[in-house]
Amino acid sequence: EMILAAEKDPAFAKVLQNATLRIPDGIGLVWALARRGIKAKRLPGIELSEAIINHCRENNIPVAFIGASPEVMTALIPALHTKYTGLNIVYSHHGFFKAESPEEQTVLSQCIESKPQVVFLALGFPRQEFWIAENQPKFNSPTIMVGVGGSFDVWSGLKKRAPKIFRDCQAEWLYRISSEPWRIQRVMKTLPQFLVKAILLGHN
Repeated sequence: EMILAAEKDPAFAKVLQNATLRIPDGIGLVWALARRGIKAKRLPGIELSEAIINHCRENNIPVAFIGASPEVMTALIPALHTKYTGLNIVYSHHGFFKAESPEEQTVLSQCIESKPQVVFLALGFPRQEFWIAENQPKFNSPTIMVGVGGSFDVWSGLKKRAPKIFRDCQAEWLYRISSEPWRIQRVMKTLPQFLVKAILLGHN
């Protein structure tokens, strides 16, 4: 979805190209890279983020969480404190605020004042990518920002991640569709187009 969106939106493409780190979160991307002779191993974003959180806990690095619904955020912070005892959470706020609104500016100002070294964002794409690109330079000290998609829902305990058997078979996407049928229409808007483009990559 993100790659196809970048093809249609040069501004979004530039944001992705300028990102410090881009990981192959989906098996489709791994397959497409292989079509170009590039070997890559899938790295689920949620697993990378959990490794970063654990590193922050072990080293007392201040972190912030912005995004998801108020309900998810209410459950998220206690769940993180339980799983990562001693995690230094200096700021948190749900993501249900309008772009360029006074509330958004308040959230940004409060987050900057709390001085996190890592900020995890679950604002949905492309909003979270644009938010990072625009606001990361405003922080007074070097701050890592990580877009985590729907990870807050899982960490809060309100949703479950795909069972290990699905993850081992590279079919986590199938589990998500089966558990959330509304995703089918969304996937079918992009999957066939992506497959065709990925197949043609091998002939360029």
